[in-house]
Amino acid sequence: MNLTRLVYYSQRNPSMSLNVPELLEVCKRNNSRMNVTGILHFNGNYFLQVLEGGRAEVSAIYHRIAADPRHINIILMSASDVRERIFPTWSMGLHEGMGEETKKIFLRYFPSENVNPEAINVDSLLDFLQDVSAELA
Repeated sequence: MNLTRLVYYSQRNPSMSLNVPELLEVCKRNNSRMNVTGILHFNGNYFLQVLEGGRAEVSAIYHRIAADPRHINIILMSASDVRERIFPTWSMGLHEGMGEETKKIFLRYFPSENVNPEAINVDSLLDFLQDVSAELA
């Protein structure tokens, strides 16, 4: 089995209701069953997510997300084979918000607090997510 890491960005569809705790529980249940791990950063307006696992499983989850009407403007930022997981212990970790501490971390890697998926370096984004994941531990 090839280990794959997929990173995507999407915006929340404001016309759809969203229950984040319920979404997280469904993600954890489905990902755990498929041996997929990762992290989701949600600031109320956009999602940044990393999925890690088998190529077929990660692909299936991403296609389900892409068809989900709660997401709009989905951009696949990266999909590649990797040697090891960055987020091995979570079926899905959730980091919410863009409080002052998160903004400080974000600004270490990016020129402004605005997330532009076409201008963000994926390696820097992964570094940011690793840093904010420490707040979840």
